Amino acid sequence: MRNFSQLSNLMIADEESVKMLEEADSARILLISDSHGSKSVLFNILERFGPEADALCFCGDGLPDLIGIIEDFYSIEGYEDYIPRTVIFVQGNGDLSNYSLVTDDRHPISVPQEIAFTVAGKKVLMTHGHRYDVYLGTKALKAEAERIGADIAFYGHTHIANAQIKTNSKTKANLSFFNPGSCSLPRGGLPHTFALITIDRNKEKADYSYFELKWDTKGEIDFLPFMPPTKEINLFW
Repeated sequence: MRNFSQLSNLMIADEESVKMLEEADSARILLISDSHGSKSVLFNILERFGPEADALCFCGDGLPDLIGIIEDFYSIEGYEDYIPRTVIFVQGNGDLSNYSLVTDDRHPISVPQEIAFTVAGKKVLMTHGHRYDVYLGTKALKAEAERIGADIAFYGHTHIANAQIKTNSKTKANLSFFNPGSCSLPRGGLPHTFALITIDRNKEKADYSYFELKWDTKGEIDFLPFMPPTKEINLFW
């Protein structure tokens, strides 16, 4: 069985998987946020897309859902393959700073407010977003991404899917911002969404595919391609 304990970098992973993610020519990231207690929805996304992802990035507000699913998948033979080898997460404004993950033992889990890491040679900044006032746009988040030299920023909190490519004011390089929206409580008339982000060390821009969750009359979930808004989001306009 896999070891789901937390590394010193606060990821749930093993050192080899983290190194592979950093050194890969290309890697696919499953990006999810704001499940807010909808553990079953998160389960369905991971069941379908987890095996093909190199890492799972969860942008907060629903960490008990994520931890509960890891515990469930650990206890059911074959289900652990639905969890990508590297799991990266941050604290949402509705999450605690510490949890326990119970597998064959009880593992203490510390939750960072934000985290920076490398994927295919590109630096990624991930945060929930409330500390950067993302309800008003990504100006403050962009400033922090530029300060630390990030190429990509992941965030949530708004419950509105969004994908933007901006120009770094210092280096003039592309700076990508991805908000997967909420998989359970979307706002702005948008559907329940999440994203797959492909990062390639030889491409200046990350590629992205967003999906909406659609329930049929029997309650079964289908995943349909979705085109996210690409303009700045301000919830108070």
